[in-house]
Amino acid sequence: MQLKKSLNIVLKIVLPILLFVVTIGFVGKKQDEVLCKKIIINIKNQQGNFFINEADINSLLTNDGNEMVMNLPYENFKLKDLEERVNAHKFIQAAEVYRDLEGNMMVDAVQARPIARIFNPDGADHYISDQGRILPVSDRFTARVMVLSGDFFNAYIEKDMLADDAGKDLFHFIKFIEQDKFWSAQFAQLEVDERGIINIYPQVTKQLIEFGTVYNYSDKLSKLKIFYDKILPDRGWNRYDRVNLQFKEQIICE
Repeated sequence: MQLKKSLNIVLKIVLPILLFVVTIGFVGKKQDEVLCKKIIINIKNQQGNFFINEADINSLLTNDGNEMVMNLPYENFKLKDLEERVNAHKFIQAAEVYRDLEGNMMVDAVQARPIARIFNPDGADHYISDQGRILPVSDRFTARVMVLSGDFFNAYIEKDMLADDAGKDLFHFIKFIEQDKFWSAQFAQLEVDERGIINIYPQVTKQLIEFGTVYNYSDKLSKLKIFYDKILPDRGWNRYDRVNLQFKEQIICE
């Protein structure tokens, strides 16, 4: 009697669990048989930069048209593989590929945003993204960003990343300039030698700005602001050829 009672208790517990598992498996199988009805692509973070579009992402999903996904059941391909393929694109910062309840394939992609361009007289130019990644240039679109030059960048182009090791501090300085309305309008080019010494070429005035390293850059920018606000209006905008900010509490004009 006790054994029968125990068996009934076990059956009451186990059977619902088994039924649930079977039901989930059946639903999952049915979901895999659902056809991919439509591909809906959403690209974020473009902000006037159009380095990648819906056609590019469609090409990534279909392997340049060699692999069909439309009107095929989801069991024929893996969404994770498609997601990895989209994420491998240089101008994709992050992407997620999934399906909705109606059978549509959803692609949410975040485009990498360039903040500066590395001018390379011995090879191809590159961009630096707001995440510190090195990006290729595009035949389709040119971003209007500050120009960088100098031997400092050579090693980082090979690594595809500036926000790393000794490049990290310079990246934060470049990002600060890009985000500041005043300085981003003032600076046309940063020339950085292999030691990390910076010369700045302004947009409007003709002075070469000998900036030094990025160490204490906020103090150096404060001195440069004094130069613009007080010295140039009094002495003339093009009187000086050079301004040196490398020495503490000094502005040296030549």
